[in-house]
Amino acid sequence: MDSATTRRIAYLGPPGTFTESAARLLDGSDDAGALTPFGDVTEVLRAVSDGTADLGVVPIENTLEGSVTATLDALAFDTDLLIQGELELPITLVAATRSGVSLDDVTHVYSHPVPIAGCRRWLTSTLPEAERVPVASTSRAAQLVAESDGPDLAIANALAADLFGLQIVARDISDRPGNSTRFVVVGHHIPPATGWDKTSVVVFIETNRPGALLQLLEIFAERDLNLTKIESRPTKADLGEYCFFLDIEGHLSGERVGDALAAVKRTQRDVKILGSYRRSGARQTDEADRIRTDDAAYRDAAAWLEAWRERVGDGA
Repeated sequence: MDSATTRRIAYLGPPGTFTESAARLLDGSDDAGALTPFGDVTEVLRAVSDGTADLGVVPIENTLEGSVTATLDALAFDTDLLIQGELELPITLVAATRSGVSLDDVTHVYSHPVPIAGCRRWLTSTLPEAERVPVASTSRAAQLVAESDGPDLAIANALAADLFGLQIVARDISDRPGNSTRFVVVGHHIPPATGWDKTSVVVFIETNRPGALLQLLEIFAERDLNLTKIESRPTKADLGEYCFFLDIEGHLSGERVGDALAAVKRTQRDVKILGSYRRSGARQTDEADRIRTDDAAYRDAAAWLEAWRERVGDGA
């Protein structure tokens, strides 16, 4: 992002969330005045939609618990905003209480549902009798514990624990090492191709019948396009009716991706583009070169076919 211009950025708050850290990294700025916390994912997206904010940052996937369904559903059904970028952030969770409260005293554990699930093993072995209370964010959990008079505990990051004056009673409590969360920045535009891109869509299949998903996937396989994500979610219309979220390697402006999406639009009930943007992680030169070569080959094949079509009727 261009950090020369101050942008109003909405993020999942309150201050101290992992999402705030991601927002600062995605924006490339330390201007805290440009960041505004909101209570949940829907409020973040609404702020961008109505112009209160220029961009929004929300979590979309965790390595342990998978997709953040609130974000997927909001992007698919509740807004026309587009994903403009993504960032993967390592997640290190701590257990924090008010000063003087020990682990033996804890009766309630507060956190976002994803960290609660990601620390299930630690909670079962350390606090088997404590009630687990899901809240909107890890920072909100720290805030609630700080304001509480009871023997409560928050699962949060160290930043939130420090921000709300809590003592850390256990560190690195995730069930598995290497936990990370993918965050996306949402706005109104599609950024230009970089050569290391991803296109996200949600597809509504024509009918629920044997082979319907295979027909959809073959469209991408025939064009040598790699799908890095395939996930089904209820359409919210009829029981048993599902749509499919797909992440496709490549940019919307590329020949193969564009042709594949046109084929999906032609053969399926509907397709909604959620964004086409730079992939997270370091760009792999060999992969990017392969994609450019394949697109060039695709253009060459199309030109070859067109040349033959121009000969139709010659000499008749």
